[in-house]
Amino acid sequence: MRKLSALYFLGVLLSVGCNSSDPDVTNPYDNQTVGQEHEKVDGSKADLDPNTIEGIHANIFLPTCANSGCHDGNFEPDFRTIESSYNTLIGQPIIKQDDMNPLTARVTPGNASTSMLVRRMLVDINGNSGTMPILADPDSDWPQKKDEYIKNIETWIDNGALNQNGEVPTASNYPVQLNGIIAKVNGSVVSRNGIYKSMNIPSGASSVEIWVSFEDDGLTPDQLTNASVDLSIMANDFDSTKMTTLTYTGSPETAKGYFGEDESFYHRATISLADWQSGDVIWLRTHVSDGVNSSEAPNDNSLFRAKEYATLKLK
Repeated sequence: MRKLSALYFLGVLLSVGCNSSDPDVTNPYDNQTVGQEHEKVDGSKADLDPNTIEGIHANIFLPTCANSGCHDGNFEPDFRTIESSYNTLIGQPIIKQDDMNPLTARVTPGNASTSMLVRRMLVDINGNSGTMPILADPDSDWPQKKDEYIKNIETWIDNGALNQNGEVPTASNYPVQLNGIIAKVNGSVVSRNGIYKSMNIPSGASSVEIWVSFEDDGLTPDQLTNASVDLSIMANDFDSTKMTTLTYTGSPETAKGYFGEDESFYHRATISLADWQSGDVIWLRTHVSDGVNSSEAPNDNSLFRAKEYATLKLK
């Protein structure tokens, strides 16, 4: 009964408010002419200069390269944002080097021909890498505009690789890169069941040597500091009491690294296996500093294959 009364009262109010005897009220927005300054802003990527980092990010990096499992933040370069694209390209060390014609950086401002970003889109590096992008998202127009987009990137680089504020790149100090980990037992490098699989520690081994390859953009391996390796039975849960110092040695081991290339392994630690047992998988995490940046690899956000690569499997 109360609900009906309320509905009746609401109906009365509406009928009073719409009474035809009320004076007409003119809507001030009726028949308003919208001037040029009031037109809706078109925020499409068509407004961006395709030869700038903003245009390149909107037209190429975001729709084509920042797809899941590729350059989405888990694998550099990171193409999720303009800033992350720029910061992981300019002067950054190369992951997959060209054995026939080595380069020094992903993007070298002022020189597109010596920038690996361009090389990877034009050349199948070492005949086993394919050209980038390996797989474009369905919404990408890369297949139709490939030549135009590559020219945009070349123009941006040759014009100085300016940032989104139109500024020239400044000298940067980038974090140390982990190039690889190997394990030795009784003087021999242990095997893996695949390039990203665990290092197989033979039954009966009482200790293992861990060798790590680091690379920095400004320092040589002997100049790096605070190098160490953590051990854990869990992939993302490390106990500082299991940390072991990595010592620089002037006589490096040479072996294949994480990226399938020959690397020099200068840092070493000997780890006792007394606290572990057959069947255990030991997860490793390296730390190192270049005096400006402290690096941790793999870290919580690394791809699973990178974490599995840094594991010991006790037989």
